[in-house]
Amino acid sequence: MNLATDTSTLVVFCRRPAPGVGKQRIAAELGEKAAHEVGELLLAAALEDAANWPGTVVMSPASSTDTRWASTLIRNSAVIAQPDGNLGERINVVHRRAQALGNKSVLIIGTDSPGLTPACLSAADASLQTFDTVVIPAHDGGVTLLGTRLQWPSLAGLPWETDQLGAELIRLCEDAGHRIYVMPHGSDIDTRQDLIDAYTTLEADERPSRIQICNWIVRSGLIPLPRQFARGISVVVPVLNDVAALSRLLGRLGTMHPAVNEIIVADGSASRDCEQLCAQFGAVYLAAEANRGKQLLQGAALASNDILWFLHADSNPPANATQIIHQHVGEISDSGYFRFRFDGPRRWFKRWLEYAINFRARIGVPYGDQALFVTREAYLAAGGHAAIPLFEEVKLVKTLRAGGGCKPAAASIGISPRRWERDGWLRRSLHNRALALGFALGIAPEILARHYAGLTARGTREDKVHDHN
Repeated sequence: MNLATDTSTLVVFCRRPAPGVGKQRIAAELGEKAAHEVGELLLAAALEDAANWPGTVVMSPASSTDTRWASTLIRNSAVIAQPDGNLGERINVVHRRAQALGNKSVLIIGTDSPGLTPACLSAADASLQTFDTVVIPAHDGGVTLLGTRLQWPSLAGLPWETDQLGAELIRLCEDAGHRIYVMPHGSDIDTRQDLIDAYTTLEADERPSRIQICNWIVRSGLIPLPRQFARGISVVVPVLNDVAALSRLLGRLGTMHPAVNEIIVADGSASRDCEQLCAQFGAVYLAAEANRGKQLLQGAALASNDILWFLHADSNPPANATQIIHQHVGEISDSGYFRFRFDGPRRWFKRWLEYAINFRARIGVPYGDQALFVTREAYLAAGGHAAIPLFEEVKLVKTLRAGGGCKPAAASIGISPRRWERDGWLRRSLHNRALALGFALGIAPEILARHYAGLTARGTREDKVHDHN
């Protein structure tokens, strides 16, 4: 563990989420399933903060039987299980044991205050350089953070679970002679209304766990989806032996706000691992022929939303991609694509190639790795993708552009450089251009696909994913 001496020890009081355990007021209003889901989301938010804490982190589970579980939550954290007794008694004991790890300054948070920010935590830590004790009161009369570099007076007699707690804690510490710093009020989540209020606080928060909380609040119908986001987005991902990249993409999609409404993975390899991964992320799994055009067509046919977004498995869309798509479709055109940008360290030759590809996309055709999106109506009117293994988007894009669509979006999408790095930047680029020329001259896509496969023959099986930029 990190035994930092100049940063307070951060203790996270937590409870292992389980149906029927915790968040009982939410359970009474929204049901046990919703309360369980909220508990898991709130725990994830607290863990997100703890994982980025620069000092020692202590996980403090509510039961000693959950010690092993708690030890898996944050790498290199300590675990101090809470003893029996009311919350005040437990805080007294855990605080003393946390101080024994080497730092007298200890901050304690729970898992029901996702509005806490890194700036709040840093300010609380810094205050203990001047004051003895710090408290962040909650709007409902409780407390969202407390910390001290002394010993707490006995907290057993405080009115826990009441709206008098914060004021009584402050009074008790002042009576004990503590110099106390009271920070601006925060909020915690105990009720349905707290969730609704939290959306306003967290809507602009880019931390992944907070995005997931906002998405859950919207999906649960607690607030209406803003009008500009009312048209749902279905993501279609053609994949061929690339489970590792797909896993990263599905994780990325899960952190977007507003959320994508549906993910359809069209697998050309009938992979059991791919099917299990889709189940894990709640994506629709579709076994398909290893022909990217057919995979995209079948995926689009299953989609149930007004906007179709076609992504390659190894792409890295920006965190605000769904907002960009909604705005583009609502204000610019019925279809579009993202600018091309290589992931990884910036290099002059990468920037040159990005410029060339983006210029070609403007005057020619943007290819599928630039994350094409289109309304269902426009997609069907344009005839959809061609049922061919390469250049399946060319006719679609040309038809959309003939109608004034398929304009560049106001953002870039990250593209994996792995094929260029494996094959050589010049060789890969020239080979891709040769394939495009061959397609323009009328060479059958099936023949071109075999030439593509020949270039990738010395790569791993997972590298053999179609790409023709």
